[in-house]
Amino acid sequence: MKKLLMILTCCMTLALTACHQDNDDYMTLATIQLDGGSDVTIERVQAMAHLTNLNTKHVVSTADFTGAQVQIELLRGAYQVSIEGVLSYTDQTGNKRIRSFRAVSDYVELVGTGTSKATINIIYLD
Repeated sequence: MKKLLMILTCCMTLALTACHQDNDDYMTLATIQLDGGSDVTIERVQAMAHLTNLNTKHVVSTADFTGAQVQIELLRGAYQVSIEGVLSYTDQTGNKRIRSFRAVSDYVELVGTGTSKATINIIYLD
């Protein structure tokens, strides 16, 4: 009788433990920040950002820039980021300029449970 009670107790404990629900959060709010250098203050960006998940090859695109950054909700993981467009900035001497640019990174980890942030350097095209 004691053995049966012990076995039932163990089985009940295993059953209750197995029913535990894991609530994994697979999404992250990714922030991609453009970096023009220390002598540049970026005021406005008009560009298209393409983020390619390196595992699934799924591409997410957005043009919703706020200042020099874009935020988008993504599946957590490793991404290739490509941004191309036009930006207006003020340089170190106070001159305002508008230039075409490109920003590319072959590997960016966006794995934070709540938010993830990455900074990408700008390459001017003109």
